[in-house]
Amino acid sequence: MSDQIRVNGNLLSWGSIIVKVDGDRFFGFTAIKYADARERTKAYGQSRSQAPRGRSRGKYTVEPVGLTGFKGSLQMLRAALAAKASDGVSYGDVLFQIVVQYVETDDTAITVELEDCLWAKNTAADEEGPDALTEEIEIDCMRIRRNGLDVLQDVT
Repeated sequence: MSDQIRVNGNLLSWGSIIVKVDGDRFFGFTAIKYADARERTKAYGQSRSQAPRGRSRGKYTVEPVGLTGFKGSLQMLRAALAAKASDGVSYGDVLFQIVVQYVETDDTAITVELEDCLWAKNTAADEEGPDALTEEIEIDCMRIRRNGLDVLQDVT
């Protein structure tokens, strides 16, 4: 199956993105970045061709999820997660899910699930200027699924 021929339609863009954290929609994010990989190595033996004999099953890794957003929006996210903590204050140990949806009527809908997330890092750098103040955060995520599809095989 290939992609569709499209003429004069609306393709996915920033305005097509919906971000939900534990089911609550947030509107104040200005950037999101995520990546996962299955790192494999080739196994070489002794032969004239020096070609690989095979490869490993690999190791699945998820890079830190990067979120940038307006200061007030990120503070609301902190407060929402802290409310779920046993002490009502410590948002860094609260496990949560992030769902990123890309929806446009003329394009294929995409749902990305960032599973088993924990807050990892806060970064703020404020400058004089006309722009609204933002912060960057990093989220530690265990797995990423795209429309229910996975880069690794579940072997449990």
